Amino acid sequence: MNARNLLMLGTATLLAVVLALLLVDRAHEPVSGERDGELLPGLAERINEIDAMEIVAPDGRTVATLHRARERWRMREKYDYEADFARIHDLLRDLAAARRLEARTANPEWYPRLGVASPGEEAGGGILLRFPDSDVPSLILGKRDPAEIGRYVRLEGREQAWLTGRSLDVPVERMEWLERAIMDIPAADIREVSVRRPGEESVELRPGDAEGSVWVMLDPPADREVKQAWQLRQTANALAKLNMADVRPHEPASVPADAVETVFTTRDGMLFSATTFTDEAGDWVHFRVAGEEAASGSGASEDPATAEGEGGSVTAEEAAGVEIDIVAVDGRLSPWQFALESDRFERLRPTVEDLLVAPEGSGEE
Repeated sequence: MNARNLLMLGTATLLAVVLALLLVDRAHEPVSGERDGELLPGLAERINEIDAMEIVAPDGRTVATLHRARERWRMREKYDYEADFARIHDLLRDLAAARRLEARTANPEWYPRLGVASPGEEAGGGILLRFPDSDVPSLILGKRDPAEIGRYVRLEGREQAWLTGRSLDVPVERMEWLERAIMDIPAADIREVSVRRPGEESVELRPGDAEGSVWVMLDPPADREVKQAWQLRQTANALAKLNMADVRPHEPASVPADAVETVFTTRDGMLFSATTFTDEAGDWVHFRVAGEEAASGSGASEDPATAEGEGGSVTAEEAAGVEIDIVAVDGRLSPWQFALESDRFERLRPTVEDLLVAPEGSGEE
């Protein structure tokens, strides 16, 4: 073989190798439409059309079925109770802004390492996010990138996994998807508190100053010392930033005869009646909201234009506004029973003894 033929053979061999490498690269290259760009193309323009989401945990368990109804996002697994709008809004916003930064594996054998395997099928499964009744593709969310760039993801039914620059917070605890805030009424807005236990002496608390920062107990036992004012204020502040641990529909038959009723009267004349009790499922409270006149059974003011309030005269328009608030708040709270953490539960229903200093030599602090 002469030099010319040898050179031609070498050139042909080199071209074959280069062609083979190009074919290998293209075989692993993302298909058209899956190159770097939006993670969910077009979602930003259709984000307000999304009215349902389903979250499936890595073990295959359905975490939440969320849908829009009656002007709210709601969760089917919790009796259509209101979902956390802020969390849903933030997730949809992040999904609309998420981009495919880097293509990762398209080999299913490597999915578990990134956490993007299908939920419930094998170790390394991800969180599945579906959009029922929509053409938005389902998404499997895997592990967060160790470099804290973002999160590994894969469109359901597609082989290619990606790194996206968004962390995409999708909890797998059901309660994390509910609106857990019940109400937020600080002690400064409370005028009086009354705790009524069947067969026991009632606890009556009043503010000792105009700001409601100091509280006193009415008619304490003459031979006992009442705890410090700030400790009494904890009961008056029991409705401040009150969050639930669980929720269920209210069933009057489930309330036992020994339930405790605590009535909080606000400075604007609203009565929040909290009925507390314990069963095998936890510590529960049920709220009813009324106005002072309705609670006392009295009629309307003789002068329909004005009524006397703590701060002076109240116009008929202001009084009507309070009545509207009462109906709205009662309509939101009274259909439900809320489970509370034990410390908040106890703050709602103190006994007389709870608010007194322990006698010397009792061994109590």
